[in-house]
Amino acid sequence: MSAKSKVLDSGAGKAGRLDGHGFARLRSSLGKSQRELAELLGLSLKAVESYEQGWRQVPFHVERMMYFLSLKLSSDGGRDGKPCWDAKGCPEAKRSACVAYVSDEGRFCWFFTGRLCADAGPGLEGCRGCEVFASMLQRIEEGGTAGCR
Repeated sequence: MSAKSKVLDSGAGKAGRLDGHGFARLRSSLGKSQRELAELLGLSLKAVESYEQGWRQVPFHVERMMYFLSLKLSSDGGRDGKPCWDAKGCPEAKRSACVAYVSDEGRFCWFFTGRLCADAGPGLEGCRGCEVFASMLQRIEEGGTAGCR
């Protein structure tokens, strides 16, 4: 099984979206209780409980924040890996119009640009086939947030 499919099989539901099991795993790796995570993300406790139980689908913006926190709180702060503009070979004209490039956040392009870069689907759908996003998912699966600050 590839690293990408391992990640998707271990915490993702339809179309690779983060499911309740994956959401609970990420929350646990962040070292947060349901109440603490709800407060951190500006959600109700009931919403966090509903996501984990599978009663409600995790919205894209919450899924994106969970991945972002998992990487930013990792021991290297998500700085490992090739920036998206290098990985995709984006020409200079495209780079200068990209918020990820301008902010020098090429490992978090999926957080800032989403479908603007991939030009496909809502939320993270356009990012799912991208090597930068797949690499990020693999890092989360392999190390969680071990070594959190």
